[in-house]
This record gives sequence, structure tokens and C-alpha cells, in this order.
Amino acid sequence: MKTHRALVWMVPLGCAAWLGACGAEQPAPQCTVGRGDHAVRYTLKTGTGACALKTAEIVGAQVFREPGSGIPPSLVLKPKPLADNEGKDANPSHSVTSLGNFTTEYPTDDGVCVVPELSEARQTVSSESGTTEWSYRWSGLRIQGQAAIPGTQWTAELTYSEGDCTATYEAVGVFPAILCVRQETGADGKPVNVRDPRVCKQPRPGLSMDPAFPITCDESTNLCVLEGQPPVLIP
Repeated sequence: MKTHRALVWMVPLGCAAWLGACGAEQPAPQCTVGRGDHAVRYTLKTGTGACALKTAEIVGAQVFREPGSGIPPSLVLKPKPLADNEGKDANPSHSVTSLGNFTTEYPTDDGVCVVPELSEARQTVSSESGTTEWSYRWSGLRIQGQAAIPGTQWTAELTYSEGDCTATYEAVGVFPAILCVRQETGADGKPVNVRDPRVCKQPRPGLSMDPAFPITCDESTNLCVLEGQPPVLIP
């Protein structure tokens, strides 16, 4: 009886020790993206004029999938400039979101999830000063799918139009979108925002920036944006 009991306990312990020593492989994470607002840094490639002035902005992102289907998920992007005017476009055929499909359900061997092309996001808004039209066309999205960077760093090419002006950008996104500002009390007793790059790395309730990400504060938008090309982590 004693021998039997010893075997009963030794087998589980032996399996645990074996798994720990051999390092049981974890299943690869599915292709995904941080759900919510991303801070996107832009580098101009071609174009001049009003459409060529972007440096950074917030872009909302979300993934949709059919659980257990084995079908690659879909990605939706919504730029904040369009979201701010949602519902003001009288053309029902226009959409403030772009939709595209991942090529695979899981990351490729190099740990990347690819969305080759997304539908156009377009908005036309009329005001007393005239009519303004914006267009976003995303392509070549490469979203990092490694366990350390699951959908929180990505690159893409953006073709952006504003009226008759068109420019192309390299886009680098990071999740979540955080403003590098802190509030102080002004001389009039009212709160004022003060630019402070340290805010990017400060822990906060809810969503915080990964401290392993190299982050810089974009001077024109006060957005905490990724420094360098994904995948990038502080050594």
C-alpha cells in the first residue's frame, strides 16, 4: 500500500518536473490588435500641401473573428479625424472605417500578422466655409504578433487625401494611445495641460504603455509615439 501511494504522488511530480525542464511549448497567439486607440506616427514619403502635414494622430483599431472557425480575422481602423465628424456626411456610401482581412489566423514564422489591403475610409463634411473631403487608404499592414508584442506595434503605408491634395506616409502604430501631458493649476486657478514626456511611462489605472517600449513625445500632437521600427524593445 505504501509503495502504491508513493507511485501515485511521484508520477504527477515527475510530469511537472519534466514539463518544467523541457519547457512545454505555449500555443502561438492568434493574430490580433490592441482594442482601442493607437498612437500612430507618420513619416512623409510623397506629397506636398495641406495633406502632407501629418506627424501623428490617434487611430482606433479592433479585430473581429469567428471563434473556432479557423478563418483569419478581420481588422477595422477608424482615424480620429473621421470619428470626430461621424454622422455629418450626407453620403451614405461613405464610411469612417477601413476594413481588411488578415492573411493568416496565426502569425507567420517571423512573428508578423499581415493585412495587405483595407477598404477606403472617406468622409465629406459641409460647413459655412465650404466642403471638405478626407480619404484614408491603408495598405501593407504588418502587425507584430509575438507574445511580448501581441498586436501593440505595427507598420503600414497610408495614402491620405484632403480635397485635391494626396500624400503617402509610412505609419508606425503603438498601443495604447496616451497623451504626454500633465495637468497643473494656472495663475487663474484653472487647470492647464503641460507637456511632459515622462507621462508616457507612468503607470495609470486602466491602460498603460509597456515600459519595455522605446517611446518619444511628439511635439506637435503631444502623443506618446513609438521610437524606431517594430519590433522594438528597450534592451
